[in-house]
Amino acid sequence: MAVKVSFKDVSPALEYEPGFENRQGINDSTTDTKMGTLSRTFFPPKSKSRMHYHATADLAWHCISGRAIWLIGKEKKEYVLGPGDFLYIPRGEAHATMNPSDTEPVEGVGAYFGCSHPSKSGKVIVE
Repeated sequence: MAVKVSFKDVSPALEYEPGFENRQGINDSTTDTKMGTLSRTFFPPKSKSRMHYHATADLAWHCISGRAIWLIGKEKKEYVLGPGDFLYIPRGEAHATMNPSDTEPVEGVGAYFGCSHPSKSGKVIVE
Protein backbone atom coordinates (compact mmCIF):
# COMPACT_ATOMS: atom_id res chain seq x y z
CA MET A 1 0.00 0.00 0.00
CA ALA A 2 1.24 3.50 -0.80
CA VAL A 3 2.28 5.71 2.11
CA LYS A 4 2.57 9.50 2.19
CA VAL A 5 5.08 10.87 4.71
CA SER A 6 4.86 14.64 5.32
CA PHE A 7 8.12 16.51 5.82
CA LYS A 8 6.68 18.36 8.81
CA ASP A 9 5.96 15.01 10.52
CA VAL A 10 9.57 13.77 10.27
CA SER A 11 11.85 14.83 13.11
CA PRO A 12 15.48 15.61 12.29
CA ALA A 13 17.85 12.71 13.03
CA LEU A 14 20.64 14.88 14.42
CA GLU A 15 22.55 11.97 15.94
CA TYR A 16 23.04 10.08 12.65
CA GLU A 17 25.84 12.42 11.52
CA PRO A 18 26.58 15.03 14.20
CA GLY A 19 26.42 18.58 12.85
CA PHE A 20 24.12 17.64 9.94
CA GLU A 21 20.34 17.51 9.84
CA ASN A 22 18.96 14.35 8.28
CA ARG A 23 15.17 13.87 7.93
CA GLN A 24 14.64 10.19 7.21
CA GLY A 25 11.25 10.10 5.51
CA ILE A 26 11.19 6.69 3.86
CA ASN A 27 12.45 3.78 5.97
CA ASP A 28 11.13 0.74 7.81
CA SER A 29 9.66 2.85 10.61
CA THR A 30 7.52 4.95 8.22
CA THR A 31 6.72 2.36 5.52
CA ASP A 32 7.00 -1.36 4.77
CA THR A 33 10.25 -0.90 2.84
CA LYS A 34 12.80 -3.69 3.12
CA MET A 35 15.56 -2.57 0.75
CA GLY A 36 15.66 1.23 0.45
CA THR A 37 15.54 4.55 2.27
CA LEU A 38 15.07 8.20 1.32
CA SER A 39 16.18 11.21 3.41
CA ARG A 40 16.35 14.99 3.10
CA THR A 41 19.77 16.24 4.18
CA PHE A 42 20.96 19.68 5.32
CA PHE A 43 24.65 20.55 5.71
CA PRO A 44 25.17 23.82 7.61
CA PRO A 45 27.85 26.27 6.44
CA LYS A 46 31.43 25.14 7.22
CA SER A 47 30.33 21.61 8.21
CA LYS A 48 32.09 18.32 7.48
CA SER A 49 31.07 14.72 8.07
CA ARG A 50 33.36 12.07 9.45
CA MET A 51 35.08 9.78 6.92
CA HIS A 52 33.08 6.54 6.85
CA TYR A 53 31.67 3.79 4.67
CA HIS A 54 28.50 1.70 4.60
CA ALA A 55 29.08 -2.06 4.72
CA THR A 56 25.54 -3.14 3.81
CA ALA A 57 24.15 -0.41 1.53
CA ASP A 58 24.95 1.67 -1.53
CA LEU A 59 24.46 5.44 -1.23
CA ALA A 60 22.99 7.82 -3.79
CA TRP A 61 22.77 11.57 -3.23
CA HIS A 62 21.19 14.43 -5.20
CA CYS A 63 22.09 18.09 -4.61
CA ILE A 64 19.13 20.46 -4.44
CA SER A 65 20.92 23.67 -3.41
CA GLY A 66 24.33 24.88 -2.35
CA ARG A 67 27.68 23.32 -3.20
CA ALA A 68 28.94 20.15 -1.50
CA ILE A 69 32.39 18.63 -1.72
CA TRP A 70 32.53 14.86 -1.34
CA LEU A 71 35.84 13.14 -0.56
CA ILE A 72 35.80 9.59 -1.92
CA GLY A 73 38.11 6.62 -1.36
CA LYS A 74 41.47 6.23 0.35
CA GLU A 75 42.92 8.97 -1.86
CA LYS A 76 40.01 11.28 -0.90
CA LYS A 77 39.30 12.25 -4.50
CA GLU A 78 37.16 15.41 -4.58
CA TYR A 79 33.77 15.46 -6.24
CA VAL A 80 32.10 18.88 -6.27
CA LEU A 81 28.31 18.75 -6.53
CA GLY A 82 26.00 21.65 -7.21
CA PRO A 83 22.25 21.92 -7.79
CA GLY A 84 21.00 19.12 -10.03
CA ASP A 85 24.07 16.86 -9.64
CA PHE A 86 23.83 13.21 -8.58
CA LEU A 87 26.42 11.01 -6.86
CA TYR A 88 26.55 7.24 -6.39
CA ILE A 89 28.85 5.55 -3.85
CA PRO A 90 28.92 1.73 -3.69
CA ARG A 91 28.89 -0.03 -0.34
CA GLY A 92 32.33 -0.30 1.24
CA GLU A 93 33.75 2.87 -0.36
CA ALA A 94 34.92 5.43 2.22
CA HIS A 95 33.56 8.94 1.89
CA ALA A 96 32.98 12.23 3.69
CA THR A 97 31.17 15.38 2.67
CA MET A 98 31.68 19.02 3.49
CA ASN A 99 30.08 22.36 2.91
CA PRO A 100 32.86 24.90 2.23
CA SER A 101 30.56 27.95 2.27
CA ASP A 102 30.75 30.46 5.09
CA THR A 103 27.08 31.39 4.69
CA GLU A 104 25.10 29.04 2.44
CA PRO A 105 23.71 25.67 3.60
CA VAL A 106 23.63 22.63 1.33
CA GLU A 107 20.39 20.74 0.83
CA GLY A 108 20.06 17.35 -0.81
CA VAL A 109 18.24 14.06 -0.99
CA GLY A 110 20.02 10.85 -0.03
CA ALA A 111 19.02 7.22 -0.52
CA TYR A 112 20.42 3.92 0.70
CA PHE A 113 19.89 0.82 -1.43
CA GLY A 114 20.15 -2.54 0.31
CA CYS A 115 18.83 -1.67 3.77
CA SER A 116 15.54 -0.58 5.28
CA HIS A 117 16.82 2.22 7.54
CA PRO A 118 19.97 4.42 7.58
CA SER A 119 20.87 2.89 10.96
CA LYS A 120 21.04 -0.49 9.17
CA SER A 121 23.46 0.69 6.45
CA GLY A 122 26.45 -0.74 8.33
CA LYS A 123 28.03 2.69 8.82
CA VAL A 124 31.67 2.40 9.90
CA ILE A 125 33.69 5.47 10.89
CA VAL A 126 37.26 5.28 9.53
CA GLU A 127 38.82 8.42 11.05
